[in-house]
Amino acid sequence: MKKVTVFLFLIFSIYFFSQINTNHLEFLGEDFVLNGEKVHGYWVYANKVGETYKKVSAVGEGDICVDDVARAVVFYVELYEYTKDRNYLEIARNSAKFLVQMQDYDGDFYNFVYVDGTINKTGITSSKQHSWWAVRALWALAEISKYDKNFYESTLKTYKLLSKYVKDGLLNGVGDQTAVYLLGLVALKELGIEVDIETSANALIKLYNYGFFSVYPDKFSWHGWGNRFVEALVESYKVTKNELYLKYARKALEIEGPLFLSTGFIYEIDSNVKLFPELSYAVESITVGAIKYYQITKEENIGILAALLAGWYKGLNRLGKPLYGPNGEGYDGLEFAHVNHNAGAESTISALRTMLYLETLPEQLRKYSEEKLVNLCPILVLEAESGDWGISDVEIVIDGRYGGSSAISFSDNVRLKFKVTKSIYDVIVVGKGKYTCTISSSDGELTKDLMENYVYMGKINLESFRLICKGEGIIDQIILIPEKFGVSTSSITVLYENGLVIKEETVKKSEIEKNKEYKVSFEINNKFFLFDLEPIFNNNGIGTPFEERANFDNLGSVLGSYLSKDILNKAKDYNIPFKISFRGNDNIRCNGQIITFDSVYIKNLYLLVSANHGNYKVNFKIGEKVYTVKVPDWCSNKLDIVEDFRYLATGEKQFIKCGFKVIKLEVNDEVEKIILPDEINVHLFGITGEY
Repeated sequence: MKKVTVFLFLIFSIYFFSQINTNHLEFLGEDFVLNGEKVHGYWVYANKVGETYKKVSAVGEGDICVDDVARAVVFYVELYEYTKDRNYLEIARNSAKFLVQMQDYDGDFYNFVYVDGTINKTGITSSKQHSWWAVRALWALAEISKYDKNFYESTLKTYKLLSKYVKDGLLNGVGDQTAVYLLGLVALKELGIEVDIETSANALIKLYNYGFFSVYPDKFSWHGWGNRFVEALVESYKVTKNELYLKYARKALEIEGPLFLSTGFIYEIDSNVKLFPELSYAVESITVGAIKYYQITKEENIGILAALLAGWYKGLNRLGKPLYGPNGEGYDGLEFAHVNHNAGAESTISALRTMLYLETLPEQLRKYSEEKLVNLCPILVLEAESGDWGISDVEIVIDGRYGGSSAISFSDNVRLKFKVTKSIYDVIVVGKGKYTCTISSSDGELTKDLMENYVYMGKINLESFRLICKGEGIIDQIILIPEKFGVSTSSITVLYENGLVIKEETVKKSEIEKNKEYKVSFEINNKFFLFDLEPIFNNNGIGTPFEERANFDNLGSVLGSYLSKDILNKAKDYNIPFKISFRGNDNIRCNGQIITFDSVYIKNLYLLVSANHGNYKVNFKIGEKVYTVKVPDWCSNKLDIVEDFRYLATGEKQFIKCGFKVIKLEVNDEVEKIILPDEINVHLFGITGEY
């Protein structure tokens, strides 16, 4: 009866807090017995299966983890503090019981457990390490202890353990874990426990470097999923009243805010820049920090910035697609050209926590989260292998450690051509080896030697330009930082230009070129007529490692996985003929192209299609009629023409079934135009009509 009451409350509460929907999170919830006590946890992953979700384990790790349950405890305590409803506190309490049962005698924690009660004590992501899961547990237990003293001893035991590993203010010698540790210390201070907040907060400040806080004190490294520095400094200010903490929090916000809005929520900056995936966790960590900063300072510009950052979940992102689902799902990530609609605990809790803090902003600020992007002025990360190297003798090196999972290797000289939006840029070349770099454009040139893994070239006006490298080594990326970067929506512009600049102005979207129109021909084959789509082909999805590599699925890189040319023989044997190609581009990535042809009566129309990164429901307009169809993923079990393997970017065979779907549309009309769907992840290999 109690569970029914809580469930009804959660449904009822959604009516009042429209942005905060805990349905999916509690779908992930699981009551089970651990060490003889009934506890509440959350499944790590949830995979999208059709229109529903399936709870999924972390293979080899477990079903539920301390990392995620600790996040849930913090969220539900904060939701209780906002709503004053004890049902949320009860969920937090039952979840905190799970944390206590995962704690060992020494105060440290195991991370993963199976719902049968078996704790994973040996896995690399689960064993005791006085690290991430322990420090997140400290924060969560300290928060719940403010309302339930039964958790006080476990909290104190955790603090005593972790404090042993703090040196010069840094937990385990790293900044990202120290930021979470500080949030735990602030909560401990509220419990009346004497803790040293200033030493750790001061240690974070020493890690600041051009808008970012580094993970390590001796070398720069940063990742979006550990970017909780601003929140930690703001909370430290609340206790210490040290204005320096607010100063550095703002310094980070004024650079990171416009950067993430324009370039995306960068995954990682280390020896190179990895832009994807954009993670829900990365959005929440900086956005909540920004909102907390606003709550203290009431600085309107930061409030606007925070609302815009939260708008990522509502479609204020490069793809214009929501990352927060109708049932409270926090989607797992934004890739170069698609949304990962899986929705595990970490992503969902991060989305919910962001929505909760967004609710605390005044309506005149909160409204900015509903904006859509009109113009972008991002930092550019050019992968070396995407340049035009002409006759230069180069080799593409495939390795996941490089920015786009590949780079260019050269042993003498190389010239790479690029074209970008005209602007003055700061230029950084990322690579390995010892060689001389020259950036050359019509406005001048810069020359510097790369000695380690990058070189800052300087500032130069670029549009069409060349990178000339003399020596021997590897070129990974060319990073171009414009003088100002940021975004415009229809009503506001946010930039970093020697400081945060926010201008309320009406910005009109540039007139989008009408969907390009192509006139094509067709050839007769018995009762069929086969359309020649070669003039429209814009993707190469069929290849061979020995003749011509292709890239079906990785729009964000030069290299990707692809179909074997062997599938062409199977397509030829299919009972519907198609005019298909192998050399060069062989399919259309659909983005609303208009195909025209001499008017012809069509009884049935056949589409040879497949999609990358999931199944898609899209519209094809045939003449004046719209047909809604489902295009399956190229490696699904819903295909008609199938090959037993595909090639990976490395050229290796991966033995999973991939291929094409043939979709039949009953037309029975005179037709002279076909409009393709506006979905870049849907591939069209052929169109055939039937009299």
